[in-house]
Amino acid sequence: MIPLIVLDLDGTIVGKQGVVQECVWNAISEAQEKGMKFAVCTGRLGVGTAQKIAQRLGPNNPHIFQSGAHIAYASGEAYKVFALKEAVTKTIIETARGLGVVLELYTPSTLYVERTTPLSEAHAKMLGTTAIVRDLIEVVEVEPIIRAQWVVTAEEYPFVSDLSFEGIQASSATAPAQKGAYFVSLTQKGVSKGMSVELLAKAMKVELKDVMAIGDSHGDLPMLERVGFPVVMANASGELKAIYSRQAGDVEECGIVDTIAFALNHSASF
Repeated sequence: MIPLIVLDLDGTIVGKQGVVQECVWNAISEAQEKGMKFAVCTGRLGVGTAQKIAQRLGPNNPHIFQSGAHIAYASGEAYKVFALKEAVTKTIIETARGLGVVLELYTPSTLYVERTTPLSEAHAKMLGTTAIVRDLIEVVEVEPIIRAQWVVTAEEYPFVSDLSFEGIQASSATAPAQKGAYFVSLTQKGVSKGMSVELLAKAMKVELKDVMAIGDSHGDLPMLERVGFPVVMANASGELKAIYSRQAGDVEECGIVDTIAFALNHSASF
């Protein structure tokens, strides 16, 4: 049996309806009864919907939020936090103001914006939280920011996709539950789902070669590269499917159920 499965959320176990299908929960519950462990590895904030899923997947173990910038227990207690530098965060804020696009700032538990749009409001709702409207420069001066994120339309995406800032790395993603929205996550350079999966596996006393990770987008590539059992969804990007032959089903069709069954019965290498 594979002892630990690390799961992306959007496009992996959370589909267009914004929920985990009951068939997936049933398969997870059966595997948990047999001793298998599960952990979240998502770009989402560690509250609201993501936290509720984490509590059900692994109430006593750490989970990865905010694209690896925040590792925390399902209770909300922090395990590891990687904060952005104040000066570069202020530069990002000023850039957002100049472009007139929505920028989200994340602390470990709170989402801040300077203004809202229907797109950003829908995103906060999808996350199961509420965005607090504040002067973002003031926020940066009093709170640790672990991630910034552009929330843009297809028309706005080209204006932010190639922006670069000192000591910052960017990763892009979409979400099936929010069609037409593009998300560009900005984190401290070196921080990724892959790096955090290494820390998670160590915390859970599981060797990386024995970990399965399942994802669907470019942002999942770092974690897929690190583990012994990388799996991509049938609805994954062409880039991922060209790299990894082991595929789960479609997120809208009980996608990971058969993969969990494989993990339960696994006794030899792929």
